[in-house]
Order: sequence, then structure tokens, then C-alpha cells
Amino acid sequence: MRIFHFLVRASLIALLLNLAACGGGSSKRSTAAADDAPVETPADNTPDTPAEESVVRMILLGDSGSGSEGAYAVGKAVAKVCAAKGCDLVLGLGDNIYESGVSSALDPQFEEKFELPFAPIDLPFYFVLGNHDNSGFFGGDGANNAKGDFEVDYHYRDSQHPDSPRQTSRWKMPSRYYRFTQGGEASAPLVELFGVDSNQIAGGFPDSDENYSYNNYGLVQAQWLNAAMADSKAKWKIVFAHHPYISNGSHGNAGNYDGAPAFVAPVLAGERYKAFVEETVCDKADFFFAGHDHDLQWLMPVASCGKTGFILSGAASKTRSLEHRDDNPVFYEKGDSYGFVWVEIKGDKMVGEVYQVDPTDPALGLGSLSQPEPAFRREQSQQAAQGLPESDGFTSPLQGNTTFDVNGETGNLDPVQTQFSSGFNSLAAAIPEENISRLVAGVGESGTALLEVADSLITGLQGAATEQNPDLALAGAARASQSLLYALQSLQDSLISADGQALPAPLDQLSAVLEQFSAESPSADDENASADLRGLTDPLRSLASNIQNIVDGIAEEGGSVPVAGASLDLLSELLFDVTRLIDATGNVDSGEMAQVLVSTTDDLLANILLNVVPIEEYAPSEVSDAIGLGPKFLGTALLLVSEEVAYHLDTQVLQPLLAGLGTLPLSALDDVFAAFTL
Repeated sequence: MRIFHFLVRASLIALLLNLAACGGGSSKRSTAAADDAPVETPADNTPDTPAEESVVRMILLGDSGSGSEGAYAVGKAVAKVCAAKGCDLVLGLGDNIYESGVSSALDPQFEEKFELPFAPIDLPFYFVLGNHDNSGFFGGDGANNAKGDFEVDYHYRDSQHPDSPRQTSRWKMPSRYYRFTQGGEASAPLVELFGVDSNQIAGGFPDSDENYSYNNYGLVQAQWLNAAMADSKAKWKIVFAHHPYISNGSHGNAGNYDGAPAFVAPVLAGERYKAFVEETVCDKADFFFAGHDHDLQWLMPVASCGKTGFILSGAASKTRSLEHRDDNPVFYEKGDSYGFVWVEIKGDKMVGEVYQVDPTDPALGLGSLSQPEPAFRREQSQQAAQGLPESDGFTSPLQGNTTFDVNGETGNLDPVQTQFSSGFNSLAAAIPEENISRLVAGVGESGTALLEVADSLITGLQGAATEQNPDLALAGAARASQSLLYALQSLQDSLISADGQALPAPLDQLSAVLEQFSAESPSADDENASADLRGLTDPLRSLASNIQNIVDGIAEEGGSVPVAGASLDLLSELLFDVTRLIDATGNVDSGEMAQVLVSTTDDLLANILLNVVPIEEYAPSEVSDAIGLGPKFLGTALLLVSEEVAYHLDTQVLQPLLAGLGTLPLSALDDVFAAFTL
């Protein structure tokens, strides 16, 4: 699904431009390298000695591609440090060619912004891509991932263009993501390094090229990295990428990049990237090296990522102030200075030294050119894994946001939700069979969340109308997407029994029904997820129908099965009604908006009331007496709410705003599409 029109809305342009402030057609070979199993590059200088006797020394050099005087000074300074202390390789942490990447493997910017500034460093440079390397509409938007393939092509330029070879063979990027070892023996390396392409996951704009969709690229890379980390025989495992997990620089932490609220713009905020790192890297890698912010940071490990340490080195050719010094605890941080980091790994020890570089100083800010003095030095032992629970929040995001509070926002339907939740809690508590009680409680939680979907859409549209602020509609639609995800996850969780007791037939078919729904739902980048919301509403209707089929299969069952069936009957009706509301809100003309809101809200509330009757009919008297639903649901005041929304939409909102409202829910539900594609 393409949501460019959503991202360029005036309310988000400032955020996107801030994202781009990281620095102010594709080829056949590189495409194949990305689509096939990523290339495993053998070590260039692996000594044939035991791992405990070998040493690996590397330079961390991020955001290096400006060709500035700072880049030239950093190139000279790195050469001096390596001459004094020894170096085996350089890790290039993205944004290798500012401002907008290159146009081919023959682009002269490779010479201008890599070969010449870093000519003093006679070492292999292992690069990963950054958002500027994948620029589409403007420098740093990260919207054209195919452009980054040209930097992979430069790795192969000598063979592809023998008449125009590279100046040197130092540039190493065999694929967009890859792995290689250093030190130790082939069967037991000292270090294995995993180069990750973070742009497709953490970049600002979505890419219109389906080769770089969640399914075709992001998910594949995550699966590769999970498998690669699991089968690595190396003593130390280090991941390097452009975008950081945590940072005290201007871009900030994943999940809140550039101040973008995750509930409004989860992709911009890096929420998806945060899930990627927590699933594939956290507590598995010893260190995570990144750039993106133009400063130098050695951050302390955080509880959410286990043993993994963080070094950010993004000051190789540009500088910037540290804007969030108090966001994360650090061992060291320095802004407004060029610089880099030298790392040595030997046995179970790691030493890191941070060097600041001053282009105006004859000694380059090193104190002495023959005996460079680091601005900061730290030595630490290798840490044991903390045993964090395995996460699949990126590859199987149906688990939803564990911190989402379905009652966290005030809305028009709050009284309905309160009664609904209370009634189902009472009903579940009165059912003696633990597995059926769990299912009924899950149905209640799911139904409450479905009501929140409707409430978020209606309340968001009402706020947009009364305050003439389209961001309120965006926020409502984004919350609706979270509520829908939460509703489905609540139902899924209710099928997991603590004691392994299976649900009786035909309730045991619910797992298969949810799996079918997941398979039928398109990803966020699926071209077939068209602008009329059919990509979402059809699978939801199918889910409601399949649940209804299960309900229809309950005949003369005894015990509490009919009660569970009647609860599912109500849930099915809610799914139909909420789907109709989502579909209508995304498609109707402005003149019809009022009528649709009134009729769908009316139907939804009436169906809740009518479908409580079968529950009370089937339930034992002690259960029926405890439900507490009944006529409290439907009242004139609640229907007047929808009429008030209709009035404001029809009389007080400017036409451009009304025209935009028709597509808002589709745009903000982008993450839900992605979540249902496992």
C-alpha cells in the first residue's frame, strides 16, 4: 500500500525534514545479492591461530560521505591512530555518499567523497547503507532503496566495468546486508560482524518498489539475521547498521525518532525498527554499532536490550550538537566535533577509544601525531546474555503493543465499553470450565477493543471537525489501528490454555480461523491494498463469517459451550459493524459522512443490545444474573453523539479537510496491514 499522500501532509513535513537532517534505477547484480542469501564474505586477514591468542582491531566511521574538510582530517587522523595502535578494518556506518547517494557505479562521487578523503587509510572499509544513500524525493528521505544498490555495484565495479576500474579495492559491500568473520580459526572465529540494512525498516518514506516491501525485504532480512546469529560460532558477535537503537543525539531513540509520536506515525518514529532490533539483535549481539546522529556516544546497555552494548560514531564528516543528553545513560558523549572510535577485541576483553578530530589543529586534535591521545578510553569484559524472553515483534507483529491501554483515551462510547467489559468479566468469572472462561474473557476484551476502534474513528473525526484540526483525525485513525490489532491479539491469547486443555469442538476451530485471516490480509506495501480499504475489510468480513460458521455449528452442546457460542456470535456482529464503519469512513463522499456515521453507530449499539439476549438465554441463572448488560447499552444520549458528529462534519468543516478525511483511516492503518502478514 502506498501512503505517500499521507506522509507529505503538512502536519508531518517538519518531522520528515528533520529526519533528512542526518546530513543537511537499480542494477541486476545488486538486486540479486539482496534477494538471494546474503553474501558471506571471508575474512581478509584471519590468522591461523586460536581465538584466545588473536586480536581484531577496527575503526568505526559513520556518516562519512560529505567530502568536507572534516572528512579529510578524519582520514588523516585515522591513519595516524592505526599506525600507532594497529587496525585491521574500518566499519562504514552508512550515509556513505551525501546528500542523495549515487546514480551509478561510475558516479564520480565515489572518488570525491570516499577514495580521496580517506586515501591515507589503507584498510578494507565494510559499508552499510544509510537514508541518504537511498534518497528518492529529497536528500535523506530514504524513499528509493534501489538507489543504494549502486553502492553494492561499486564493490563489483572492476569486473563489471574493466575499462573503468576503481582507484582502490578498499570499498567492501558485497550485498546490502552480509556477514564476515575476523580473527581466530575458521571453525571458531574471534569476531563475526553482521552488516544490516536498516533503511528499509527505519527510513522515513515508504518505498514504492515492491522489492523493498516488508514481505519481500524487511521480513527476509530479519529471518536471515535471526538464523545467522543463531548459527554463528564466533566468540564475539557484533551488528553494525546506520540507524541507532538508542541515541542522545538529535534523531533520538527508535520508537520516537525525531520526536515523531509512535501512535501517529509509527514508521517515522522507528517503532518497526525498534521491534526489529529487539527481535534480532538484543541480548544476542555483544555490541551494536551505528551512526545517523553526527556525534560520538558510548551508551550504557538498557534493560530492553539485555547484554548488548551501544557505540554511536556518526561524526566522520559532519557534526551536530547533542540534543537529548538526559535520554539515555552514557559512558561518554561528545557533540559538535568530528571524530571516530577505535576498537580492539582480544580474548574476552574489549577496549574502545574515542578520538576527537580538529581540522584546524596541526596535530588534528590528537595531541600527538605519533602517539595519539584518545578523548575517552574504556575497557570491559565480554558480558553474558541476560536471558531476555525471545521476541517476534517484527516477524510476527500480531502480538501487538503490550503497553497499549484500550481505556487510555476518553471517547463518546466510553459508557458502552465500561458496561460491556464489566458484563463479560462477570460472565467469564461465573463459568466453571477454565478454558471456556478464558475464551469468554478474551471475547470480552476483544469486543471492548472493537468498540474502541469505532470510538477512536468517530471521536477523531469529531475532533477534526469541531477544532478544524486534521491531526486529530489522524491520531484517531492511528489509535483505531492499534485497537484493532489489540482486539485480534486478545482473541488469539484467549485460545492459549495454561494447562494445555483444548477447547471443545467446534470452538477448537478458532485457531485455524485466525490463521486464515492472517494469510488473507495484505502487507502494508501490497499494491493490491487499494485505496477503497478492500484490502482490510474483506479479510475482516471473512473472519466474522468464519466465526459465525463456528457459532452455527453449536447445536445441542451442553455446559458452557452455548454461552461461549453466543459470546462469539456477538463478537462476529461487532466485527461486521466495525468493518462497515472503517470501510465507510474511508470511502464515502463528504455529503454522506453524517448519514453513514449515524447509521453505523446506531446498528453497532443495537447489535450489542440484541446479541446480549442469546447470552442470557443460554447462561445458567447465576451467570445471567451476573452479566449486567441489557438495556443499559442503548440510550438517546449515545445516539445524539453520532448526530452531533454529523452536524459538525456537514456544517463546520472546510471542503479540503473533508476531502482528506476519506483517506485518513487507510493511511493510518498501514501498520495493521503489515501486522497481519506473518
